[in-house]
Amino acid sequence: MRMQALSSLFLLGCLAMAGCGPSQLPAESVTPVAPPAAKAQLMDVANSGELGSAASAIRESLEAMKATDSAKADELLNDLTALEGLGDPAQIKAKAKAMADKL
Repeated sequence: MRMQALSSLFLLGCLAMAGCGPSQLPAESVTPVAPPAAKAQLMDVANSGELGSAASAIRESLEAMKATDSAKADELLNDLTALEGLGDPAQIKAKAKAMADKL
């Protein structure tokens, strides 16, 4: 009788522990951040050599980028200010290409 009680307790303990193991939580997936619209706009400027009204759209995109990468956004905003001061299309193309490559 005592052996039957111990066997029952052992079996009950095994059944209770069957669900207690390390849980396998799904791995958190990290979605890569899409490059900002500024990259495409800068590539357009690098191809045309004309900044024009694209400067304000690029600035807005870089300002939005501050939320995810403040240091890079600040660096690119400084570069954009320098780009706005250029007049030679070849210099504009080179500066815009260099900025786009940073994104």
